[in-house]
Amino acid sequence: MSKNTKTITCPQCSAPVEIDETQTVFTCPYCQFTSKIEDKEEKFEHYMLPVKYNIIDARTELIGDLMKNPGVPDDLHNKLKIVEYELKFIPYWIISVHNHTEYTGEGEYATYHDRFKSGWRKIRFHLKPEQGVFDDEREFTIYAAKEMDKDLINFQISTRGKRYFQRQEVEKDNAVIEPSIINLEQAKLQGIALIREVHKGLILKEITRIHQVVDNPKVTSVFLLHIPFYFIKFKVGRRHYQAKIEANTGRTVVTQIPKKITYTLQVTFLGIFFALVALLSVILLLSSISPVGLFLLMSASMFSIRTFQVGLRRKYKEKED
Repeated sequence: MSKNTKTITCPQCSAPVEIDETQTVFTCPYCQFTSKIEDKEEKFEHYMLPVKYNIIDARTELIGDLMKNPGVPDDLHNKLKIVEYELKFIPYWIISVHNHTEYTGEGEYATYHDRFKSGWRKIRFHLKPEQGVFDDEREFTIYAAKEMDKDLINFQISTRGKRYFQRQEVEKDNAVIEPSIINLEQAKLQGIALIREVHKGLILKEITRIHQVVDNPKVTSVFLLHIPFYFIKFKVGRRHYQAKIEANTGRTVVTQIPKKITYTLQVTFLGIFFALVALLSVILLLSSISPVGLFLLMSASMFSIRTFQVGLRRKYKEKED
């Protein structure tokens, strides 16, 4: 039994059942009886998103996303081979915080003097007392795994379809459960700090100097959510690549993009060509100021940068809504 599990007795058949320490509902593997765990110390709900995409389905979704990029092999469906993969359940705290913030300070105002045709000759700035209130509720997602992964930290997750966490279901998928390194109180403190930071930003949009801020943050809901991700190593030809796929929705978090060698060479030569045109334009501008040379310089520089940027891009990430 691992340090993150405990053993309880099934109230139906009295069999010993191993569960996660934070689990609130369990199904007995012997009699299939489902029961809620009564624990007076339990102060939050623990949920999970089920695995809806097996590794074959995940591979299909990955290929579909890779094919959106220029330069990938046409027969990628046949060439892409999964070398190794691991299914992990990554913890996130989902916390909603309401905050009522009252502030006082000084806002910057301008007065205009001596008007003439094209504007004002004198503009003077001065401060005036300001006060206001912000009152709203916001939801925050807090990444809680030990290993810092910027792709998973910034990933836009969805809680739709969540169910109570059950270790037995996770173990059936041969998945690794990453424990949360943040406890309930730490999650609440982070949520409060986040909404205070949001309100501070809103205040600074209204006034220049802050004199006093009085707020009353309250956590309205909080739960721990484990989300399944595939960490995949694959190869196309002789080259090896890596990808991360969300196993509940099949979304590609991030992946390296395999490119055809011929395509890479074409893009490189095209980029060099535009760079040479830009260099020629500089020479024309140095010899004499020419509108044609200036136009060529700007156009060639833009095309050269964009060609290298798009054509040689090696990573694909899901676009945020």
